[in-house]
Amino acid sequence: MTVERSGGPTVLVDGECEMAYGAPRPRLREHVLGYRGYRLASDRARRRLEVPTDVVTLTIGFEGSIRLTDAVATADTASFGSVLAGMRRTATIAEHGGRLHGLAVSLTPQGAYRILGPALGDLDGRWTDATAVFPGRAGREFTEKLHDAPSWRARFALLDAHFDARFATGRVWDPSAAWAWEQLRASHGRTSVRALVDGTGWSRRRLEQRFREHLGLAPKQAADILRLQHALLAFERRPGWGGARIAVHCGFYDQAHLTHSFRAMVGCSPSRFFASRRAAQVPEPTDRLTGRVTTAIEAVERGHAG
Repeated sequence: MTVERSGGPTVLVDGECEMAYGAPRPRLREHVLGYRGYRLASDRARRRLEVPTDVVTLTIGFEGSIRLTDAVATADTASFGSVLAGMRRTATIAEHGGRLHGLAVSLTPQGAYRILGPALGDLDGRWTDATAVFPGRAGREFTEKLHDAPSWRARFALLDAHFDARFATGRVWDPSAAWAWEQLRASHGRTSVRALVDGTGWSRRRLEQRFREHLGLAPKQAADILRLQHALLAFERRPGWGGARIAVHCGFYDQAHLTHSFRAMVGCSPSRFFASRRAAQVPEPTDRLTGRVTTAIEAVERGHAG
């Protein structure tokens, strides 16, 4: 694999795969976590298992489409060229035929709220077409500009300018909602709903309403995602600990509770998930974001990716 930097985004090139990683301009980094461009030209279909994270992902497709399926409720499926995915409590299976070109933007929930406002809550853990972010003729023209830009650096600069303008006029989170979310993040999901109610002065019902408006999920669901991410990192970084120790470290009653919760959210056991990650024989990097365990990748037989 060759690495091209040349003063701009990091671009990884390996035959059938080109990946570009870029950071937004400094004043956007509080809410835009990163840009990822991709161009895949393979005869092998791909299947990615994307676990729940505390990130809202905007994918803008230039070529090809992705079929998304809930990894737990497998009847829930849809195909998109471009898609906005809010925070989801269950994992997503993303499949494509091997040829795909586009880019993805990782946003904090606060950043997504600045763009969408309370409409973010309407996602309710689902996927929607990216026209929610780039509506109307202006949105189509902007997407065409991104496609026609001469380089990944130019595309990421266009995104910088777009988000700079949107954030300048966008809605911001209620301070009490921001405080409650920070308590959950700092504790990896272990702060109780009772503590959030006491800290905000809201009723339990009001707390849930405000969370759903700001994140698209109830407090308990958001806490489950944060705790799952904490456990995933522990499995990744401390392989010698074993499931029982990781369960206690991450706030589960015991290993059985951890495994049950993992299956309910990811659709498989921790051992199967990490075995899939280790067995991946594909050139593109696995995880979408540094510092998070997000993905297991596998090649599938031609024709089995929808």
